[in-house]
Order: sequence, then structure tokens, then C-alpha cells
Amino acid sequence: MTDSETKQTRRWCKRAAVLVCLVALPYLVHQVHVSWAGIPANIRIAKGSVGGRYRAVADALGAEISDRSGSSVEMVETRGSIENLDRLERGELDLALFQPEAVDADSGSHLLIRSAGNVFLEVVVVLVRRNSGIDSVFDFKGKRVSIGVKESGDRATARLVLAHCGLSIDQIEPLAFDYAEIESGFRESTLDAAMVTVGLDADFLRTISRDGLADVIAVPFVEALAAKHLGMQMVEIPAGSFCTSPSAGPPTSVTAVAVRSQLLTTDTVPDALVGLVDEILMDQRFQRANRLGALFTEGETFARTRTLFPLHDGAVHYFEPELKPLLSADFVEATEGLRSFVVSMLFAGWLIWRWLRQNRIRKQEHRLDRFIRMLIEIEYQQMDL
Repeated sequence: MTDSETKQTRRWCKRAAVLVCLVALPYLVHQVHVSWAGIPANIRIAKGSVGGRYRAVADALGAEISDRSGSSVEMVETRGSIENLDRLERGELDLALFQPEAVDADSGSHLLIRSAGNVFLEVVVVLVRRNSGIDSVFDFKGKRVSIGVKESGDRATARLVLAHCGLSIDQIEPLAFDYAEIESGFRESTLDAAMVTVGLDADFLRTISRDGLADVIAVPFVEALAAKHLGMQMVEIPAGSFCTSPSAGPPTSVTAVAVRSQLLTTDTVPDALVGLVDEILMDQRFQRANRLGALFTEGETFARTRTLFPLHDGAVHYFEPELKPLLSADFVEATEGLRSFVVSMLFAGWLIWRWLRQNRIRKQEHRLDRFIRMLIEIEYQQMDL
């Protein structure tokens, strides 16, 4: 191959390499941008039972996420906290509300779960059917008591309250009613009592109090219950919290315990999505619209303290922006494949250049040998002359 042919080959290789890079560049830039932006095109959020606080807050949060990000939000029907946790771990959900004390977070079996922050307080409310003759939780023996549907936080918390009072499930007639069934059970006198962990402005509490179906009673030795469980705190249910007409419900203040309902996710969910969620939750307009009183009054202090699971990196970056690295972990992870590709291409290019260079040298050596032979022949001819 002549010098001109070698140069032409090198020019062709350079052009082909540039063409490949130009064709691949838009795709690579798009993939990096999507990964860096971090907000998935489809987001799955769990919502709770009809009439409960989970459902209202989850629906509002999903609508706000969709408006701000343009992503498609799917609201997934679930039975409660424990199912939410299981489906998060299986990758079937991206965000879900959860009641502390429903599981043991220190058991080491929920390593993927992260918290986006506390959202609102849920109060353990003990309801007894009016004129049922029940004055205390100690009177629940042999009674028909709704302790919440299976895989719900209500059921787990109700078992804690029963154990606190020295009662077991075997000593009552446990019923797995949702909020609508609790209301129907009180109306039809097929239910004696119910223990629910819910926001005080839940619709079904308002209906039960307004229609005079049930009364609220205090949990015995509530201070001891709050002291035994770090996820609980003492609160007071003010008179008239559920309704004020035709009569106040409850008629007097009741001391109870509450848990901090928090929004859970997993460590595989991008930081940008969790950051957007926390931005929405800390928006006072959103807090007022959804009556998130604890967040409105205490702000970040309530959101980030006493969470059952570790805060997600996206939440940490939102609450402490000074700790945010120059490049997010999502971006570094997303560009890892691109970096490997670029390094591989550079290495392959160097190998090709080295082969071409050595090939050119070998060919030049062959031409030199030919010239030497021609020169020797000329010398022989000269000697003959």
C-alpha cells in the first residue's frame, strides 16, 4: 500500500469514528439527561381505604407530582401500612404512607426502605357504640371489636393497645372492618367497639360523631403506653374535634397517643423524585389545603425527626442542601456505563492506531528492501561495465 493509500485509509477511519459518535451522541445525551433528572415517567403511589386520611393525602400528593413533573402517576389501592411496606420492597410501589409501630424497623429485614419524611400525626382512637355499656378497654372481653383489616397499621397498633391492657386477641371477637364497615356496624348494632389509628379530620369520624353512633374513650394508662413505644407520643383530642353540631364530638377532651405517619420509599428511587416530594410537602399552600397541621406548625423539625427508617438521600439533600455533592449519586451511576463506553472506545481507537502505524512501518521496510536490491543490481551492472 502506497503512502497516499495509507493516508486515505486513515482519513476514512477518522470519518467513520466521527460519524458513529455523532449518531450515538443524541441518544447518550438523552439517556444521561433522563437519568440525571431522575423523575421517572411513571410513578406508583399507594392509597388507603375510603374515608381515611391516607387516601386523601395520597391523592393530593399524586396530583401535585403529576402537575409539577408531567409524569404519569398511578394510584394503587392497598389495605394499609404492612401491605404498603411489602409492596415497596418488591418494587411494586415508589411511594407509600406508613404507620410506625406496625413493624419492627430494627429487625434488619427492611434494608431497602427509606423515609421521605413525616407527613402528619395519626391518633389512636378507641370508639365504643353508644349505649353499649362499655366504659373502658378492659370491658372488651367477649365483645365484637374491629381491630382493622389485615396488613394494616390499624391492626398492628390495636394489638399493641390490647397487649398494653393485658388483653389478647383470643379474649375478644376480632373483626377486620374497614372504615365504611365500622360505620355500618355501629348503625346496625353488629359492632361493639373499634380501634383505629387515623387523622382526626377523617370523614368517617365526623359522620359517626354527627350521627351519634359511637363515643370516644381514653386508653388506660396512656402515659405508660407512650413511654413504652418510642414511635408514639401523647396528644389531646380536643372537645369538638370530630363535629360540633348537633352536639360536640367528643364532648370533652380525651388524652390519647399518636404516631407520626410517614412517607416511605426505597433507596432505588431517584433522589430527584424524593426531593420533589419533600418540596411539595413543605409547600405551605399544600399543607393548608390538606390540613397537615404538624408540618405547618413545626416544619422541617417535624418532617425529619423521629422517622422510623433512615431518610432517603434525596430528602437529606433537600433538607440540608449544603451537604449535597457537586454530582448527584444518580448522575454518577447513570454515567458509569457511558464512562466505560468512552474508555473502551478510546482504548479500541488506540489499538487501531497502533496497528495501522506498525503496518505502515512494516510496509515501508518492505519498500526499503526492494530499493536496496535494486541498488545492488545497479552496482553489479556497474562492476560488469
